[in-house]
Amino acid sequence: MAEKKIKLLQYAVARSGRLVIDHIGSGVGIMLYSPSHRIGAGIHALAPRSSGIVSRNPIMYANTAVPFIIKAFQEEGATSPFSVAIAGGAGLLNNETSLDSGRKMVAAVRDALDGADLTIKIDKTGGTKVRSIILDIDAGKIKII
Repeated sequence: MAEKKIKLLQYAVARSGRLVIDHIGSGVGIMLYSPSHRIGAGIHALAPRSSGIVSRNPIMYANTAVPFIIKAFQEEGATSPFSVAIAGGAGLLNNETSLDSGRKMVAAVRDALDGADLTIKIDKTGGTKVRSIILDIDAGKIKII
């Protein structure tokens, strides 16, 4: 089975195999799956909001990453409903500043997904744990570890 690893500030869209976002810490990994079209998409964003900053990489900020990946997903033929999973937003230094930074990141992702009328089905965010999201497109299953 083919496996595509999505690194920080990257994205991927696939029709088969597995998409994997490893080492999600203070950023947030977002995985989308269209069961009716068996297409998956994943993205690993790093910061909450661009606040008007124009980045060369739209994946940098949650508020630009979510519309970007939805558009790329739809260009591949995916249509709703989508299964959505998010993980990350961890406070890796286990102090209030680090935890607050993670909360802001998660809030920005939730706001962007809500603005796109997408409901999160699997949410493992916050805390101090580094996580991974695995989408098995062929089986239609998303797992967060």
